[in-house]
Amino acid sequence: ASSIRMTIEDTACTGITAAAVAHLSHSTPEVLRFATSLANVKNAFSTADGEPLTENGHSAASTGPGLGVTPRMEVLGEPLFSIA
Repeated sequence: ASSIRMTIEDTACTGITAAAVAHLSHSTPEVLRFATSLANVKNAFSTADGEPLTENGHSAASTGPGLGVTPRMEVLGEPLFSIA
């Protein structure tokens, strides 16, 4: 509403949160986006298949359902709890 340009990022994100950041960035009007940064490229391992990757300074959100990623449970481990 105040037309303030913003940077959209998560400075220590996993592949799952990088997908959320990418989707938020795509849903923000370009005139209001100053920059978007994905920090998942700094990780030594991937937490999700289909996570957005940065190449030549560009990345894009997946077009798949939801966030467009599939969590890698062998990396994340057993859930702390689940809701049936």
